Amino acid sequence: AVGGGITGDVAGFVASIFKRGINFVNVPTTLLAQVDAAVGGKTGVNSVFGKNLIGSFYQPKLVISDTAFINTLPKKEMVCGFAEILKHSIIKDKNFFKWLEKNSKLILSKNSNALTYAIKKSCQIKIFFVTKDTNEKGLRMKLNFGHTFGHAIEAFTGYKKLSHGAAITLGMVIASKVSFFEGHVKDYQLENIINLINSIGLNSDHSNYKYSALKKYIMNDKKVADGKLNLIMINKNYKAFKTNKFQVNNIKKAFNV
Repeated sequence: AVGGGITGDVAGFVASIFKRGINFVNVPTTLLAQVDAAVGGKTGVNSVFGKNLIGSFYQPKLVISDTAFINTLPKKEMVCGFAEILKHSIIKDKNFFKWLEKNSKLILSKNSNALTYAIKKSCQIKIFFVTKDTNEKGLRMKLNFGHTFGHAIEAFTGYKKLSHGAAITLGMVIASKVSFFEGHVKDYQLENIINLINSIGLNSDHSNYKYSALKKYIMNDKKVADGKLNLIMINKNYKAFKTNKFQVNNIKKAFNV
């Protein structure tokens, strides 16, 4: 599979079911794929009911990430990839988040050293979760921070209006706001996250999307268990956690702020 995240996901899914599994090599060519989609073994395709609902867990035999591919990317693709890098810092590494605040412009300008560090650091964070919970029964779910709302936005818009990175960014903003209203993060931390998102050209404004319109997609999320929605939130130490104990009104409040 040589290409972006969709290419890798489709090729990996086909490899997993053909002859009950054949080897495949992933060569991600976008920043988003190099820091997220190509690593971890999640494969799948979208359906009208939601994002990646048809798929399997299937690890590639080899992943080859070459930053030379990154030099060909337009800014829009760079920004989308940065969204996942940012997510990794928010869910596990406060120091990495502070580093991104200082070096985000270098990443977007394709500075080789900054890019290499950010890609490697992101992969290390993702692999930390994946190796402990390959089939996403618990710990690995923390990697889905922002995805419950982001995937709902993608499904609502038919996967056409927004890029994956842009949708996940809005999802992270909403999830961060829910975390704030639930009392898990401070107001300045929420502000820092939104300011960093805005500073690199990502959009943090989710006012076009209403909870009432997205609810059916949110409740079709893979993290729903026994009829209860599990949300991934963050705390003041920039550590993600999964919980189904929250006030639904705080989700509605987050959508309206």
